[in-house]
Amino acid sequence: MKSVQPLDRIGSRIPIDGMYIKRESNQGSESNWNLVFGDEARKVNPLFDVKVKRDELILSSIANEDWSDYNEFEAKQHPAWYEQVNGQYQPNKVYYGNLIESKIGALKEAQAKNDLEGIETWTKSLEEAIADFNRAPGIVPYVVGLNHTAEIAAANGVAEPSDEYFDSKWNSPLAASQGKFAQNMWYDNAYFAENQQLKEHIETLVAGSFPTSTDSAATVVAESKEDSIQSIITEQQENSESSLQDISFQNVLLHNLKFAYKPSLNLVEELYK
Repeated sequence: MKSVQPLDRIGSRIPIDGMYIKRESNQGSESNWNLVFGDEARKVNPLFDVKVKRDELILSSIANEDWSDYNEFEAKQHPAWYEQVNGQYQPNKVYYGNLIESKIGALKEAQAKNDLEGIETWTKSLEEAIADFNRAPGIVPYVVGLNHTAEIAAANGVAEPSDEYFDSKWNSPLAASQGKFAQNMWYDNAYFAENQQLKEHIETLVAGSFPTSTDSAATVVAESKEDSIQSIITEQQENSESSLQDISFQNVLLHNLKFAYKPSLNLVEELYK
């Protein structure tokens, strides 16, 4: 059995071009953690190269104080979360709406625990995210706790979602949770559209373990989709970025969010009366 090792159990940051995997021992309950690279990592995670490219762009963006290349890369990975403005991709209101939703959840948790330091921290963080939301381009999404009623929207100083949003492609759990308008398999990732030889190489490596573009439709449907593989990348990305969290909010843009399926308007009204 193989799995990804959290950073705090290893004691140092995972290299950009590496990944820790766990191999169960045949001698008992003990297991070994091994750092793997290249094809060995790809066999465990077909989207390993996407993770590596993202990490490289994060470090480069921090060093150069320029996030344009990173945003362009992420806009292809998560098109529902980005808008192009004057030729440059920027996180949009749907992205910040989900970021705000996660911060609201963290603030409520701190309030429930009477964690005064946590309350202060998350209140400030939430205020900053709301300011970013107002400045961001794109359609105004429906966000529980931010603008689900006229009163709450006014209190937070944000616009309410319009009928245009509710009738749009952005109004879906997939757009909110993954920043995508349609589900896709790992081999349909935008990165492989630009790196066909790499895609073919990885498909050869993982054939029999993961679905490939040559499998029948029935086989593909039966297998796990890209989001299940993406969960491996997410954990790796959180680990590799943990030491950079104080440098810029961008280095945890898409990897620490916890999204929830939005309830009906009637349920929201009951919960937030």
